[in-house]
Order: sequence, then C-alpha cells, then structure tokens
Amino acid sequence: MYKCDDIKEIRVRYADETDRELSAEEIKEACNKANEANDSIERVLMKKEPKEVRYVEINPKKYTTLKNEAGTVLKPMPPY
Repeated sequence: MYKCDDIKEIRVRYADETDRELSAEEIKEACNKANEANDSIERVLMKKEPKEVRYVEINPKKYTTLKNEAGTVLKPMPPY
C-alpha cells in the first residue's frame, strides 16, 4: 500500500495546535504497521499518539512566496 522508502517526512498536528515531526525510525514503524493492517498512516498514528491528532502531513511541500522582479509579494503562501 505505502512505499515506506518514499516517505521522508511526516508532520503530526495535534488538537492543541502543536506540531511534531516524526523521526526516521517512527516513520518506518508507522508505515510498516499501516501496511500490515491495510490501514492508513493517519489512522495508525491517531491510535498511537498520546494526544488527540488533528491531521497528519506526509512529505509536506515546502512553500515559496511568489514575488515580482522588484521583490513585492504577489501571492503569499499559507503555512498549511
């Protein structure tokens, strides 16, 4: 289901607005458990994490802000 080698980063956002990035070992463990249970990584982490999980980002994109030649911001990118 998941290709565990392709997942480089997982960011967990909790209900209290705090974030946590998983270590490489935790990513591999969550990915393997999800594959074994034929379940999503999000659901596996929601069961495992001690705090209530709001959402999980897998390999989140790095956002860049669009600027013109003068350096004026044309389109700010959201942090989510």
